[in-house]
Amino acid sequence: MKAKTLMGMIACAGACVSLSAFGNTNLAWFDGNVSTTTASAISTPTSAAWTGTDGVTPAAGVIQIDNDSASPLVLTPTSGTEPTLSDGVVTVAATAVLTPTDASALETITDAKAGFAAGIWDDNGTTKTNYYGYAAGISGDTKWVKLVGAMPPSGDTTATEFKLVLDYRTGKKNVKFFVGDTLLASDTDVNAFSIGDASALVNIAAYGSGSISVLAATCEKKVAVYGDIGYGSIAEAVIDAGASKDSVKVVDANGQASSGEAANGLQKWECAALGIAEDKQVGLAKSTKQNAGKITLAVHGVTVGEDLSVKYGISKDGADATGEFDADNIQIPMGDGQHTYKIVPTITAAQ
Repeated sequence: MKAKTLMGMIACAGACVSLSAFGNTNLAWFDGNVSTTTASAISTPTSAAWTGTDGVTPAAGVIQIDNDSASPLVLTPTSGTEPTLSDGVVTVAATAVLTPTDASALETITDAKAGFAAGIWDDNGTTKTNYYGYAAGISGDTKWVKLVGAMPPSGDTTATEFKLVLDYRTGKKNVKFFVGDTLLASDTDVNAFSIGDASALVNIAAYGSGSISVLAATCEKKVAVYGDIGYGSIAEAVIDAGASKDSVKVVDANGQASSGEAANGLQKWECAALGIAEDKQVGLAKSTKQNAGKITLAVHGVTVGEDLSVKYGISKDGADATGEFDADNIQIPMGDGQHTYKIVPTITAAQ
């Protein structure tokens, strides 16, 4: 049996192009528009083109294939169509019927950096089927690795919804495999799979026996930069920056990145994390909570993502802030004479 394998074909010398655990935004890049395929013609893609149609049969809403690695069906994005705000994390999403093959027959493919397939293997006389992931940066001759976390469906007609999340960023360079929203791991190594020197997504190729009903790519939207790496969330940039978090740059709608103190006295990344304009203050109002001997205030007009948490300290007469108060329970002492108090947020990212 031949295995239909979906692969990200990468040019090693190219310009830089999650699923993330954070609430990041993805931007549409290119789409095979397979759902519009008819029995007489393969669909017209968005920002891409199909090539290599030998052994390919269009049907209503699917593309059926029966080919080999020498003549794959290829979807190539149009040059220059990758979104300007891409941070270098690309998700290839597919829904396909994967015909399993003998796992020992899964071959190394020249120029491929990542791939996905279903493979059959022998477990002490018992035939078992697993998903397999391909990553070019894996050391040794065997680039295909058995994946755990989800099992292929029984039968050859049930489609699998899967994703390859390719990270081309400097210092990252890996692929993650998902079935649905479940992250799959290697049965021998839980670390991310290296894609070696990959620097650009050139095309996606499918070959073997099976059918495709979805094939599209999106890019993670860049909102922050630390060093020379773009990030899809402030939280990720802050985690990587550590003690240097004030060096995190915020990216505007035009792709311009800047850091430093904003007009309101907060760092620019803090404004972005709190969801407030750089020339606006954190809004305060009387809290519904009460504390004896305290003026109790609550923050309003602040939007903090689930991947961030904020506590508020009190700075008295310009001194360092003390206390860690929740947003609806900020406590200022009463009866302590005349002083100037400043509410100071402390923002942390969940890892």
